[in-house]
Amino acid sequence: MTAAPRLAVTGLAKTFGGLKAVDGVSFSLAAGETIAVVGPNGAGKSTLFQLVNGVIPADAGSARLDGTELIGLEPEAVAALGVGRTFQTSRVFPALSIWDSVRIGQTPALIGGGRHGRRRNPLAELLTSLWPHDKQQRRVLDAKAEAVLQLFGDRLWPRRRDRADSLSYANRRRLEIARALVGEPSLLLLDEPTAGMNPTETTELAELIGRITEERPSMSTILVEHKLDVVRNLARRVVVMDNGQVLVEGPPDEVLADLRVVEAYLGKRGAEEARAMGLAP
Repeated sequence: MTAAPRLAVTGLAKTFGGLKAVDGVSFSLAAGETIAVVGPNGAGKSTLFQLVNGVIPADAGSARLDGTELIGLEPEAVAALGVGRTFQTSRVFPALSIWDSVRIGQTPALIGGGRHGRRRNPLAELLTSLWPHDKQQRRVLDAKAEAVLQLFGDRLWPRRRDRADSLSYANRRRLEIARALVGEPSLLLLDEPTAGMNPTETTELAELIGRITEERPSMSTILVEHKLDVVRNLARRVVVMDNGQVLVEGPPDEVLADLRVVEAYLGKRGAEEARAMGLAP
C-alpha cells in the first residue's frame, strides 16, 4: 500500500495581470523526501513557494499538507500546520539578537493553532515566544534553540548575543535556516539557501543541509536552487519549471541532461552551441 504524500500540489495556478506565473502545477512529495524545484529566472519557482506558504492567494488549485488544505490559509496558519521556510532574499529581525531571532521561530508551538490546538492574540504571540512564563517550558525552548544554533558551529553559536544585523550576508542566510528549523517543521521550504555564497560557503551549507535532512528523517524538504551541483547532491528528485509549468521531473542526472531542460536554460540556439562544444547532451 502506497503511503499518502506529505505534500500534494494539484493544478496550482496564479496570474498577475496577463502573466501566468504558475500555470496548473502539480507534483507530490513523500514524507522524508528532499526534492529540488529548478528552472530559469521567471519560471515561477518562488511564486510557487509563496502560494504554498499562503503569502499570496492562488487563483486555482490545491496544496494539501498531510491531507489538510493550505490554499486559502494565512501564512501564520500554514506555519502552525508545520511549514517552515526561508526566503529568496535575506530576511532577519535586525534589532534582535541572534539568539532571540532563533527563539522567535518557536512561536507556532507556543501560540497554538494547526498542530498545536490553541491560539492567542498577536501581542501575546510575540511576548510568549521571547519570554515564556513557565520555567520548564523556557528550558525546553532554550535547549532546542541551542541545539539548532550549534548545528552551524562557530558561524552562529559564539555570536548568539550579537544583533542579527551584525552578521555577514552568508551568516544571515544561515540564521534564517536556523529560525525555520527550530520550529521542527514537517515541511521545510528553502528558497535559494546558498544564494550569494562563495564556493566554500556553498559546500559547507549544502553539507549541513544534507546532515539535517538525514537527522530529521520525517521532515520533507523542497529546495529552490540555481547551483546544480547542490541540487545533484541534495535532491532525490528534481521538478523543472519553465513559463509557470512543470516541464519535466525525475532523478537529478536524468532530468538535468534532458534536452528540454537545457533549452529552457540556454534557449534553443544556446543549447545547439553548447552541444557543438560538447557541453550539453
